[in-house]
Order: sequence, then structure tokens, then C-alpha cells
Amino acid sequence: MESFALEKLAVELNGTPLGAKDSFFTNLQDSRTCDENSLCFVRDAKFLATLSPNAGAVITTEALANEITATKNFIIVDNPYLAYARATQLFFEKYNENNAKIEPKIGTNVTIGKNSVINGNCVIGDNVVIHDNVSIYSCTNIGSNSIIHSGTVIGSDGFGYAPKKEGWEKIAHLGGVVIGSDVEIGANCAIDRGALGDTVIKDGVKFDNHIHIAHNVEIGENTAIAGQSGVAGSVKIGKNCQIAGKVGIVGWLEITDNVTVMAGTLVTKSLKQPGVYSGVMPVQNHKDALKFAAKLKR
Repeated sequence: MESFALEKLAVELNGTPLGAKDSFFTNLQDSRTCDENSLCFVRDAKFLATLSPNAGAVITTEALANEITATKNFIIVDNPYLAYARATQLFFEKYNENNAKIEPKIGTNVTIGKNSVINGNCVIGDNVVIHDNVSIYSCTNIGSNSIIHSGTVIGSDGFGYAPKKEGWEKIAHLGGVVIGSDVEIGANCAIDRGALGDTVIKDGVKFDNHIHIAHNVEIGENTAIAGQSGVAGSVKIGKNCQIAGKVGIVGWLEITDNVTVMAGTLVTKSLKQPGVYSGVMPVQNHKDALKFAAKLKR
């Protein structure tokens, strides 16, 4: 795997290196799990408490670097998130090359439909059924006895961009997707791979058609999600949950075990107690709906 010296990375990211400038790093990792051979980024003081004590180097601001004791190696920048986006692009080329060199491992009694593609560095368990026109990107692991229906895409890029003065800087996603055993993924679903680390779908999960799962989501055992629901990045959903149709869940939330969310609900906060949740007004005449909305505003 290609490695980058701290000083070279700093030049590429328009930053200033501090510490052992000739130290080499082979990977980007999440700030919570970063090891001595990797670097991570910290853009806000709220992430300092969970920063790995073994971090090799940190992309951050000068002010935040003064509060970090886990390492003496830094790349000092004005905008850590933008610098992180550019760093992912540096590591992505080797990520892509390495995956292409590793043949996928296919288990026994696997059915693969017409026009389906399984890229390098994938593992498909026994008795898996992959229907027609399925695309499986690199770094995907699918457990035994699972079913993937037509038109589904697993491991595509997550929706990650860092804002800059003119437009957006793409964040290259360097993780994968781990799908457990006895999972069924409906038709035309999209499951994004992790930005750093994996998107995880655990054993027994069931998806209806047209489900979107964003990068680094974790879904617990035996949870079922109905059609047209979408889960934003880094959400953690517990086991034995039921998510009804057209539910939206905003990013970075946690939903505990044994939660039911009724159809059409927008989940904007973590659900820490088991139970049934909803947030949908019943249908009514449009004029009455406008009057009701006006009353709410008052």
C-alpha cells in the first residue's frame, strides 16, 4: 500500500506540517479509531473527547492542535473538512488499484443473474441469490443465504462533498459494505459504502424496494424497512425495529432496539426508548390544511 510522508501530504493539502515531517502514513481513518500508521481529521472541539490516543497525525486547525495531546504530528489548515476531502482523493487511487487486483470470492451454490457485476475484493457467502442487473462495488461482503433483487447497487459512493468558494470538493469514500446472513434487499435499493470504515447491515435485515442507505449507517439484526425510506449518513438503528414506508431519518442519530416508526415520519432526533413513533398529519382538504398550518405558526 502506498504511503505518504507528513511533509508531502501537507504540501498537497496546502497546509503546514508539525512534528515528524518524515513520518509516513498509509491510510485515512476515523478520528475515533485512528492508529499510529494513519491520519485523521478534527474540525470541531466536540470531537476531541473521542479522538484516538494512538492517532498517527491529525489534520486540524492551529487552535485545535494546541488542545490535542494524542499526537505531536499535525497538518495545520484553515479548513480541516476541505483538507480531509482532498486527502481522500490522494488515498483513493491506491484504494481502487488494490481492490481491482483482488478477485472476488464466491461461495457455493450462488446464483448470479444476467448483467450483474461483482467487482474486485468482494466476498459472497454460500447460497446467495443475486438477481439481474445488480451492481456490487469493491469491498462488499455479503453473508450466506441472502437475496439481492434486481437493480440494486451496493457500495456506491456516499453523498459526501466539502463546500469551497466555488462549488464542492468530492470526498472519495474509502470504506466498504458488510451485509450479514439471511438478509433480503429489495429491488432498486442503493446502499453506499462507508467514507472511512464500513456501512453495516446485520443478520436478518429485510429491505423493501427503493430504499436508500447512506454511508456508515449501521442497522441491527432483524430490522425491516419498507419502501421509499431513506437513512442519512452515520445513523445507528438497533435490532428488531420496523421502519414503515417513506420514512426519512436525518444523519448521526441513534434509534434503539424494538422501535416502530410509522409511515411518512421524518425522524429528526434520536429515539432512545422502545415504542411506536409517528409524525404525520392525516390528509384533509387543502384549504383546511393551510388554515391549520397558519394556526400552528401563531
